Amino acid sequence: MKDEELTNLFIKAKGYIEKRVESTDPNRLWQGIGIKLREKELKSLLRRLKRFEKNPAGIRLSDRKDLLLLLLYAKGRMGKVAEPILGMTRIMKLLFIAFEELALAPLIKNPYRFAPYKLGPCAPELYFDLETLIDAKLIRVTKLDPEGVPVITQDSETANRLSRLNSGITAAERLDSLTQAFQLTPKGKRFARTLLESALKRQKNILPGLEIIKAQFGSLPLTQLLRYVYCRYPEYSTKSAIIDKVIGKTHQSD
Repeated sequence: MKDEELTNLFIKAKGYIEKRVESTDPNRLWQGIGIKLREKELKSLLRRLKRFEKNPAGIRLSDRKDLLLLLLYAKGRMGKVAEPILGMTRIMKLLFIAFEELALAPLIKNPYRFAPYKLGPCAPELYFDLETLIDAKLIRVTKLDPEGVPVITQDSETANRLSRLNSGITAAERLDSLTQAFQLTPKGKRFARTLLESALKRQKNILPGLEIIKAQFGSLPLTQLLRYVYCRYPEYSTKSAIIDKVIGKTHQSD
């Protein structure tokens, strides 16, 4: 086939693809892509969990979701292993601080890539990862009312722990319309404990570092947590929709 014919064929194909893309709802397109990616990730994770059940010692820290599990496994303000984390925004910011201040990226093959967004640093893939870990029954979600109290729960210990985490924090201070608490399931705890053993061989300060971050920032009013992130990492606050509320106009101009 001559070069001219190849060029014409390419132009026709390009035009056809562009028309198909223009006629496609971008939201549905991205939703479809997200579902496919999550299905692939879930299958891979389930295979890994089967290997874990057969040979726990063979599991190594390798995936970005592992670090999310370790954050949820770490002790928090109450000094208990695997304390829940309240709200998606708080998980996002705690993980961001951990990546920045504990240098976690070299430990895994596919680190989170944070970028400025409406509430500061955001890694969109974290949403997919949480759904994958929930589907794999490693994480469970407790629904909360606007005051941060469990809506329905048969677990009195979880209810009490969530109430203590929320003590002294008003709904206005939460800022994120708190509706969910994330915590490890028993299966998630076992898996995270094995991951921790692998992680400690490579970075000894990872557990105390995660515990300091979780205890210091995990139960703060969200306004205070965001203020710390915005002031320490101002390059990630450039697209924030609430920066005036968090740090004030005067502070921005200093």
